[in-house]
Amino acid sequence: MTTMKTSRHEILKVKWAEIIKRHTNSGLSIRQWCQDNEISTTQFYYWLRVIREESLIKAGTLAVTGQAQFVEVKPSVEISKSNPVGICAVIRSNGNEIEIINGADPNTLEAVLKILERS
Repeated sequence: MTTMKTSRHEILKVKWAEIIKRHTNSGLSIRQWCQDNEISTTQFYYWLRVIREESLIKAGTLAVTGQAQFVEVKPSVEISKSNPVGICAVIRSNGNEIEIINGADPNTLEAVLKILERS
């Protein structure tokens, strides 16, 4: 069931996605762009984080448990010298495996590694 709070959040998310896109296209630093456009940098960073996290959740690279949990992550990385399917590395952590294929998108890889750092 959609609540007023959820609807308002979705409307604001669309608005802020457009604001963030305008900043990205400007080539200016966040601080300068926000100052020029009379936008709070605090709000900008808040919505940037919200939109990024929701995008990662939709992409399946960020799991939401509803409650914060802290776990020590000690990934083991295997480098494959010859693999017919193009897997160049496998990261194993807490019973999960992440296979990295040749030509993987660097931005996606960076996001996954940052999530592992935070875990």
